[in-house]
Formats: sequence, structure tokens, C-alpha cells
Amino acid sequence: MANLKIVVALIEHIGDIIACEPVVRYLKAKYPDSTITWVVSKKFRLLVDTNPFVDETIAVDCLTDWIKLSNHNAFDLVVDLHVNYRVCECCRIPLIKEHGHPFVSVYEWFDYGALLEAFSIGAGLPPLSAQPRLYVPETAKESIRALNLPKEYCVIHRSSNSLIKDWDDKKWLELVTHIKEKQGLPVVEIGAGTSDVSPLEGNVVNLINKTTLFETAAVIAGARFFLGIDSGPAHMANAQEIPGIILLGRHASFRKYNPYTGYYASNDAGVKIVRNLVGNVVDISVNEVTRAVEYVNNAAVSGNARRPGEPIGPISTVTPHERGIVRLSGIFDEAWYRLHTPDLDGSDIDPIDHFLFTRGERSTATLPGFDSAWYLKTYPEVAATGVPPLLHYLTNSGHSRRYWQIFNTSANWTIEGEAEQVTTTSTKRRTLAGPQEGGADTTLSEALDFPTVPSKLESSKPATKTFPRTFAFYLPQFHPMPENDWAHGMGFSEWHNVTKASPLYAGHYQPKIPGELGFYDLRAAEVMKEQIDLAVQHGIDGFCFYYYYFAGQKILYKPIENYIKSDATAPFLFLWANENWSKRWDGGDQELIVAQEHSDFDDLMFIRELFETFRDSRYVKINGKPVLMVYKTHLFPNILETTDRWREEALANGFPGLYLIKAEDWIRDEEHPRVYGFDASYEIPSNLTPDNVEVDKEDAPKMVEGFTGRLIDYQKFASFHAGSRYLEKRRFRTVMLPWDNTARYGLRAIVHTNNHGDGYRNWLSQALLDSYRRSCPEERIVFLHSWNEWCEGTYLEPDGKYGRYFLNQTKAVIQNIRTAITAMESNVEPEIWLALDNAQRFKDEGAFRALKAARRESEYLWQLLHNREKLSSLSRVPAGLSKKEIRILIAFFKLKRLAVLPFKKQRRHQARKIANLRQILSQITSS
Repeated sequence: MANLKIVVALIEHIGDIIACEPVVRYLKAKYPDSTITWVVSKKFRLLVDTNPFVDETIAVDCLTDWIKLSNHNAFDLVVDLHVNYRVCECCRIPLIKEHGHPFVSVYEWFDYGALLEAFSIGAGLPPLSAQPRLYVPETAKESIRALNLPKEYCVIHRSSNSLIKDWDDKKWLELVTHIKEKQGLPVVEIGAGTSDVSPLEGNVVNLINKTTLFETAAVIAGARFFLGIDSGPAHMANAQEIPGIILLGRHASFRKYNPYTGYYASNDAGVKIVRNLVGNVVDISVNEVTRAVEYVNNAAVSGNARRPGEPIGPISTVTPHERGIVRLSGIFDEAWYRLHTPDLDGSDIDPIDHFLFTRGERSTATLPGFDSAWYLKTYPEVAATGVPPLLHYLTNSGHSRRYWQIFNTSANWTIEGEAEQVTTTSTKRRTLAGPQEGGADTTLSEALDFPTVPSKLESSKPATKTFPRTFAFYLPQFHPMPENDWAHGMGFSEWHNVTKASPLYAGHYQPKIPGELGFYDLRAAEVMKEQIDLAVQHGIDGFCFYYYYFAGQKILYKPIENYIKSDATAPFLFLWANENWSKRWDGGDQELIVAQEHSDFDDLMFIRELFETFRDSRYVKINGKPVLMVYKTHLFPNILETTDRWREEALANGFPGLYLIKAEDWIRDEEHPRVYGFDASYEIPSNLTPDNVEVDKEDAPKMVEGFTGRLIDYQKFASFHAGSRYLEKRRFRTVMLPWDNTARYGLRAIVHTNNHGDGYRNWLSQALLDSYRRSCPEERIVFLHSWNEWCEGTYLEPDGKYGRYFLNQTKAVIQNIRTAITAMESNVEPEIWLALDNAQRFKDEGAFRALKAARRESEYLWQLLHNREKLSSLSRVPAGLSKKEIRILIAFFKLKRLAVLPFKKQRRHQARKIANLRQILSQITSS
């Protein structure tokens, strides 16, 4: 594509920029005649200026400058390598991504692979995992040669800009002493810091703060091996393929991560990653690192490190017709394949010929969109034909559908407009790269001085037709069974509770009476067929069954068994309701019917029991992994050990893993799902019911005597949850129908009123759009709470009073959102989609700012009070409070409860602190 103007944005840091070097090689190979501009921080522009594949450089001060620059259509293709929600370190302004895939966020990015893989996916490119390169100028090498360093030495890098990545200085001293005495190898220390003095002084050649960026790289290039923590110099070592030992601990909520692609991600004998999976780097023992050093050193000395691969023999070419089939299919990305295949480096071999001949086995990664090894394993008869797997797939339609469903459900990597000749209204190409005349860098204002050019390539739009899927929670309790017979009397089912409910105020719709499906008995298989047919007719994809398992005993399983044995095609999944089953219906430990006993042994029995069901093609999977949801993870003795055990069993039984989802908001101060071993969480809206969604007292009906429950305005409740809290983790949205558990709790019930406005439609619309925009295609799932929880009064099934009211609303919303997404992807009325997309981003940015502002203000207040006097002894106003501090204190109580102390459940735990603060406030305002 001639004269294509591409901008790549990644402003910092050293390691990130080095790791993402393959991006520009890929783009240059794909668009040979393009002009590639890289936007980078002034501090790190040297890394970009020496790159021969970068034509121009824009040097900026901070991320905010890039945010401003990205709003101008000066380029045909924007490749924003920053992860979504990254915050400018200078201005504290968040990046709400407009280009690429927003689901690769600052909280989740390592879920998408190494640093380069995640950043490239987030930018809307195919996943890149190639060996990075570093272009060190000859002048830097000459400078290091002039230092007369020892002929043989190792390099260490001891400290980073993050303390959690650093090792202990005493351990470093012990290790350096061992290297010198046992390996006989001098040690050179590199790095930058506030002090030039090293705690290892006298044991190392100290180059701290004595070398430039490229001189540091040259020092590393001359070493026998590199030893250090996750940092910029480690990426320099990887880019130059220097044998290395890297110390890694946990990174935020990621227990195991690898920031490297290429050499340091390989199984080469010259590479050792020493990990602490349960804590920080500082807890790694000296013995572990010593063993790794000895291994790598021996590999380097013996020539077993960086061993080249076996040379490839003659390649038999394919016919022009076969080559054309592959090229026109759109599956094979020649630029990607060349980047990831060492055989093709500097070779004139046709990439398609090479791939078909080798089946891609000599590439360092699996071709996006097609896995030859998987194809041959799944269809063993193909190997006997001698036809290359990709050709067989493209020319045999019978195999295509199944393969495509499994391997083409992530992002679509085709850049829209590739086949077009891009023309612009610009008649003059400006030089953006420095040095300019007089040696000055290009300023931001000069970089923005472009005519506005409509872009022909829109990497910001999700290019996929995978719509969000909807699954309704399904309660399989509407039939008699022995445990209920014993606890409640013969023939008992959930319908007995439903029908005994009484109204709590005039006009209260109780008892709830089922509509066209009647008081069904779920032992009858035809009932389930009617239900799933009704759901599918109204746009719902399938059911999420509550799964009741107690130490080897499956209860309420007959309806699920009927579904599995049926010819129904709708997908389904399980939510393990892993609490006690009691007569009180509260999961507590009083009046037990069946107790839930979690143990290591039961963990294994539970997961093994599910594998047969997981193999059902209808069971929901994400990236081939069966999805399992768990209701109350805090009931497990050690949930992290449990999830590890489950995942190991899944792998041993032929699955690529499990996709685990936990319920939210059962415990206070809940951490990221990954901390508990889960991939994501899902919302339970009924767990979060703030006071400000209650019915106003003047509008409340007169309740029956003795009522102690709550009246909730459903329209307020729906509006509250539609806005959703700011996403700092992967969360599946849940949209709840109106709630009324009078049948369960009588005078203690929570009752939703004002149920028939636009609240449900708006909430569902927002959830579907959020899922589409924020999530990768396979994770676009929205849960509906629920299909048939009649005792809780939350159901989609038709009832005797309103019929299919909520089913019809559900169908209308799903159809509208599908139409909007289809129009967007078809480029029909793009301004409509742009308006929707802008509204979503505006909401995201507003939620982000509100959360961060509230946190900063509340944290400041707590720190202020802590510094003045211990909270436990606060009985008077701390002396010397300034007017500003008083204003902050007063403002603290004026903040919305949603922002700082969101929910009644959480506020109870902070009652003492609140009482102390109110006492201070009252004294301040009265003085």
C-alpha cells in the first residue's frame, strides 16, 4: 500500500520499547512503501532513532501528549501499543483507548501473553512474539572497548524502579562472592540510580551511572551471561541473545508471567528464569539463584547456549494455484510468518512455500488463525493424504466450520482497507523526525500541525462478528426429591414456597403465579424443551445451571441430566452453588439439610465428575477451556490450592485448562480474582443495594404491620448497576430482573417496586455494549438473573399477570444491539456507531476519574488523621487543622457513598472510624 502513513505509539519505558521492536519490522514487511513514525518519550528516543525500520520520530514529554496527538487524523493507521487505562505519570490523565482493542487493559494485559504479545493484540495487530533486536551504534561499542573490561566477565543488574522486583543486597553480595570464587569470573555491575555507590563495592566493577543507554547495552553484549531482575537491561540482554538468569516474582495479581519473547522465552540451555510464584523476588533463596548461575555458566562455556537450529533442507515448491488459494484465503499473514521464522531471515524462500512444506513447525509461534499440529491431531486421516494441512482445510469445507469455531474466535487481525490504495488530502509530507535544523527535536505543536485527513484504516473498531452471548441462570429445583421430602414433607418443591406468599402492601403482586408454562415438574424432559425453545426465541443463547454437588452427591440434577441427554443444541454451563443447603434457604449452618464439606480429596472428586460433561460440544468454553463458575469461594479452606488442583486435573484429562469465574462481593476488601486462582468474576447485583436506591419515604406504600425488610426502586437500582463500577479486573456483567423474595423471607423480604420503566432495557443495552467493547470475542458474555427464580421474584419466564413482558424486552434489546453492531461492522451509518462508542468511552473515563479522585481524597484524609492522632483516641479536633484540611474533611462526608464507602455491608465494618470522623466534623462545624 503506497504512501501509507503509520504511527506507532509507545512512549516508555526502556524494556517496553525494546520488547516491542518487532512491531515496526512487521509493519514494514506488511507495508513496504509506508512511512513509519514512532511517538516516544524524549528520554528514550535514542532507542527508536537507531532503528532502521523507523522513518521518523516524534519525541513527547508524557503520555498526555500522545493522547492529544492521537485525536488528530494525521495518519492512515494508528498502532497504539499502550494498554488501556494506563495513566500518565506526569499529569495523572488516563488513556481511554480509541485505537485497537480496549480489553487489553493495565489490569489484565499479562493474560494475553508476554509483553510484546499483549501490546500488539491491544494495538489491533496479530499477536507478535518474535525475537526483539537492539541496534547499538558502533560509537557505544568503541567506548566500552576503551574501558578495558576483563576479557571474560558476567554482568549483573541489581535494582529497578519497582521495589517488588528487587532482590536483597545481602543476597547479591553472597551470590557475587560465589561467582568470583567458584566460577572464577569477574562481575560487572550496571544500572542507574540516585547513588553511584554500590553495596557490592570492592566485589564488582562498578559502572552504575557511568554508561549511557547504548554503552550499557554494549557492556551486556560482551558478557558471558547476564544476571538480573525484570528491567530494561534484562530486555537489552534478551534482544542481544546473551545467556541470562532472570529473577521474577509475582507481578501485581499475576502469579506467573514472562515479559519476554524470543530468546528468554525459549528452552535454550543458556536461559534460566528463577521464579517465586507466591511472593516477591526478595524471597527467592540464594541457593536457587546459585544453581541457575552454575547451569547457565556451564552451558555458555561448553557451547550449549545459543545453539543454532538445524539448517533446513531443500523445499519443494507448491503450484501457483495452491499458493493462490492460500494467499486469497486471508488466513496466511506473510509478514507475520516471515517475522517469526528464522529460516526466512535474509532468504528469498516464499513464506507460503515454507509454511506448507514445514507445516509451520519451524516457526517460533503458531500462525494466528491456523494450527497445523492441532489440525493433524484432530483429523489424522489428513496426514495420509500428503496434502499440507492448511491446503486441506481450505479445500475441504466439511472440516472448516469446526476448525473455525475453535481457532478464529479471538480478534480478527485483518486491517480494514488493506486492499485499497490510500490517498490523502495532504500535498506535503512534513518531516517529523529530529534532529531538525539547529538540532532541535520536533515539538508536539509541530507534530499536530497536519491537515485533518479521514483515515481509511480504522484499527479502533472491533473487527469481528462475535456478538455478546446471553445466558440466564437456571434453578433446577422445581420437582420433588428425597432431601426435600425429608426436610419439608412429601412431594415438596419450590412451587410450595411460591404459592404461600402473601402481599405486603396494597397492590403488591404476591403470590407470583406462572403463566403459559404453568406449575411445571422438571422431571419431565418436555418441560426443559419448552423452556429452552422459549429462551432461544427471545434471543437468549442458553442457560447457566445452578449445580448442586455435595461430597460426591449430585442433588437437583435430574433436569440437567435431561437436558444433556436431549437433542437441544443451545450451549450451557455450570455455576456451582457450593454453600450449605438448609431449611432457611440462606446457605448458613443452621437447620442443615445437606452440609457442604470442602477438602483436598473432594476437590479432585468434584472436578473429575465434571470432565464428561465438559467434553459435551454444547458446554461453554473460552479458548477451548471449559467455563466453571463458583458461587462462594471464601468457603474453601485454601481456594488457591483448589484452583491449582483443578487446573492440573484438567490438563491431565486433555483440556487446555479451565476458565474459572467467581462471584463478587461476598467478602469485604476482595482482591483481584487472579489472587484466588480465577480468571474473572461475575456480578451479583442483589449483593450491592445502596441506600440511595430505596423507595423515597414519601412515595412508599403502607406496609403490613411488622415489615422489617427493604423497598427498592427498581428503576434506580437498574440505573445504579447500569453505570457499573470502574473495571479494574475482568468482570462479566449480570443484568437482574426485578427482585421480590417475599416467598422466601416474608416480613424480612427485599421488594423491588416501580418495575416497568426503561431501567431493565437500558441496563441490558449498556451491559451488552460494555461486553462488546471491552471484552475479547470469546469473553463477550452477559448473564441474566434469572430464568426461573420464582421465590426470589426474579424471573424471565412468563407469569400470570404480565405474561412475556420481560422476555419481549430482552428480545428487543438483543435485536437492537445486534443491529447496531452489524451496522458498525458493515460500515453502515458509521457516525451512529461513533456516537455510541464515544458515549461508552466517556462513561469509562468518567468512572475512572471519579474512582481515582475519591481514592486520593479519602486516602489523604485518613493519612492526615493518622498523622495527627491515633484514631482510637480521637475525642477532640486535632490542633492546627488548616482551612484546606477542614474543607477536605467536610467534603469527605459530602462525597457520594458510591465513591468512597459504597455499600451498607462495607460501611458496617467501618463504623468506628466513621463515628470518630463525625465527632471531629461536628466539633469543627460548631466552632
